[in-house]
Amino acid sequence: MKQFGPFQFDPQNECLWHDGLQICVKPKPFSVLRYLVENPQRLVTQDELLDALWPETYVQPQVLRTYVLELRKLLGDDADNPRFIATVPKRGYRFLTEVTEIQAAAAGHSSVGNASHVSDAIVGRDRELQLLDELFKKAVCGERQIVFVTGEMGMGKTTLVDACSQSAREKAVVARGQSVEGLGGKEPYYPIVELLGSLLGSHGTSDPDREKRRQLFAQIAPGWSALIGNAPANGASTTWNRDRMLGELCEGLEALAADRPMLLIVEDLHWADSATLDFLCALVRRRSAARLMLLATFRPAEAATNPATLKQLKQDLVTRRLGTVIALRPIDEDSAATYLAQQLAQVAPGIPPSGVASFVHHQSEGNPLFMMAIVEHLLSQRLLVHAADTWRVRAPLPDVDVGVPADLAEMIELEIGQRSSREQRLLEAGAICGVVFPVWSAAAALGIGDLDAEEEYEALAGRIHFLHAAGHDELPDGSRSTFYVLSHRIYREVLYGRQPVARRSRAHLQVAARLQSLFAGRKANIAHELAAHFEAAGEWSNAAEALCASAENAIVRRSGSEAAAMLTRALELLQNLDAQQRAAREARIQKRIAGLATALNDKAAS
Repeated sequence: MKQFGPFQFDPQNECLWHDGLQICVKPKPFSVLRYLVENPQRLVTQDELLDALWPETYVQPQVLRTYVLELRKLLGDDADNPRFIATVPKRGYRFLTEVTEIQAAAAGHSSVGNASHVSDAIVGRDRELQLLDELFKKAVCGERQIVFVTGEMGMGKTTLVDACSQSAREKAVVARGQSVEGLGGKEPYYPIVELLGSLLGSHGTSDPDREKRRQLFAQIAPGWSALIGNAPANGASTTWNRDRMLGELCEGLEALAADRPMLLIVEDLHWADSATLDFLCALVRRRSAARLMLLATFRPAEAATNPATLKQLKQDLVTRRLGTVIALRPIDEDSAATYLAQQLAQVAPGIPPSGVASFVHHQSEGNPLFMMAIVEHLLSQRLLVHAADTWRVRAPLPDVDVGVPADLAEMIELEIGQRSSREQRLLEAGAICGVVFPVWSAAAALGIGDLDAEEEYEALAGRIHFLHAAGHDELPDGSRSTFYVLSHRIYREVLYGRQPVARRSRAHLQVAARLQSLFAGRKANIAHELAAHFEAAGEWSNAAEALCASAENAIVRRSGSEAAAMLTRALELLQNLDAQQRAAREARIQKRIAGLATALNDKAAS
């Protein structure tokens, strides 16, 4: 057992503890942490880590960044001011904290405390947890189960699986494997091999049950036992026969489950290879009784583009009633309120201020990961503070700008960065107009034809989980343009902010030019939208002119307050002009504003 800071690290049993409570860590992030903990206070290069975790296999370095980001969240670490893991730019990582050896009993672990901790950490998923519990009970009685837990990024798939595995540990053996992006076509059965390593461990492990499992599995599945580094018990050599390996693996797992029920977990199945999917299909379709349950997580949009036909496998098993799907949706406002109260109670006693739960739910749109990041951001930026035994917000909620929390922005940036250059440009062009954008505007930003853009975005929406078609709009010339929507405003902000300012400004001007062309003779209808594009491009004079036109339209509609706000904004924009520009244009715009103000007063008087 090793100690660093307030954490206890148990490499033998693959556990991480904090103040007597177990923290759930997925296998690969755990392996990264183990290597860093075993090599503290020195530079560990990216190549060294990749060679240690994926020997003789090429894996893109950004995979490490994803795992380190997960570890930082679990450890409560800050990338800008790290206590545990420091990034050495373009080289690797350094584990900063001193690591000491301690006795296992010193950690003071409590299975009861751990179960309570997990229960408190998950909200809004009571029905899903109840269903998993019912299916697990069936598995314990010999009715094998496969459960697909689906949902887009941040919906809490891993959290739900962690909760299920914690409650199952008293009655079952739990083993876990994870698919890795980019390995599906290069290393067949990768998540299964990792799962078997978790299930059987290495020689020298003191757990007598694990040693018993190794020996039994080696007798029934010698080829697989040799593959994961556990030679057959009799030491005889084996020949790898592809024709029988699926049956051998299924028989070996069923034999282990006969002694004690098993919960097998495979995460990120959308990146799995066809051999892994063949194994899952074979395991579930076997008709004999088996005390095992398999939990598999995946993102539906990613699964739709998986060449290994995961979507087809899932649908076939569910149709034949051989599998169950638990699709995670955004959580409701009541669950967000429960989560907020839990998090604040860990900091200080008191009731959350009125309206904060609704604000957090609205900003996160019910995405649990986004919700957690927003609450952490409110606390870290001291927008939500505790004083005199009371929680309060330091500014009116409508004025609070949560922006994009740094950890969340980095996670989304990593996700976007894994896409091709063309896919990134398409997404960025869409973000120019907002969370919802018409294809014609993205085409204008990209400088390509509408028909070409329509085809590209239709294909892109099939590959990107956070981009969806949202209907059609008829343009003044009679043509139709598809609307697309980004699943959350945070994606739009990251996509918008990652673009160079010069390119972004040029795109806004190109969209404004297309607007003027499409709505020639009807510019009053699009004046406010034009003003927004001109302002974003830094075209202050044009933006002020467009705002004046929009104010004229507002006066016609008898919306005096709206017109007044636009005129005030137009005056503010004029202050960005230098003295020479103001001399040439300010008088004309001021005169127009004065005329509009008179018209506004006349309307109000009538």
